Amino acid sequence: MTSNVFEDVVVREIKLDDLPVLHVFAASQAQTKLPTIIDYHGWTTQTSSELVASYQLVRAGFRVILPTAYLHGSRNDGTDLDRHPEHFWSIVGHSVAEFPRLVQALVTAGISDPARIGVMGTSMGGITAAGVMATQPDVVAGVSLIGSPEPVAFAKDQVAQLPAALQAKLPADLLTQTYTQLASFDLSQHADRLAGRPMFFFNGTADTMVPYKYVHDFEDRFAATPALAQTTFKHLDGGVHHVPHKMHEAAVNFLHEHLIATNE
Repeated sequence: MTSNVFEDVVVREIKLDDLPVLHVFAASQAQTKLPTIIDYHGWTTQTSSELVASYQLVRAGFRVILPTAYLHGSRNDGTDLDRHPEHFWSIVGHSVAEFPRLVQALVTAGISDPARIGVMGTSMGGITAAGVMATQPDVVAGVSLIGSPEPVAFAKDQVAQLPAALQAKLPADLLTQTYTQLASFDLSQHADRLAGRPMFFFNGTADTMVPYKYVHDFEDRFAATPALAQTTFKHLDGGVHHVPHKMHEAAVNFLHEHLIATNE
């Protein structure tokens, strides 16, 4: 699956439609129209945290785009995210909404094949990837690592775990607006939108950051439906909020199978 020819892998900071990204590609394929994966990082992590998977993806034949999430990296406006977790879902919403802009810029530049676009993400990025699959029917395949396909349930559980005094201070209209926004890309509310497209989930069963129960519930409810005919669920018993190397390999193999091998 991976190339046996070792060559330079280029990592370049660029902007696509004014959105900062890391562009990762094989040096010999800088201007080649390639199958492309847009890969999202997690909460408060660096865009470069996805470079390990990116290298594997490039060797598998992909061009890789790593977007910098809203309020992260060069897009941070001074907000201390560690002290303002309330921005979490707004950031996810920004990423889901910005996805078509990235694809259009890549296609217009002639370096990405519009018929072979995939999405991937880790943690917050995994939630984003599931949201993209719920809203972008032309995306061929998706991978969600230690994420959740049930953002509304996750958000409501986060609120329920807050101290009662803090919950009382949360504006009801803000919560309603947030849940409505999340519902628009909640795969558990729109499982039919997968429409049989390949989707890969991995989670650890002991994850306390993004609990496994959301993926488990989604699998129980929909795995037998036609919409999920090509969905793969992987889990690690006792696994925490971490993606083992072998799961990165499995995810890359999955994307290669559905975006490259099927076209060879």
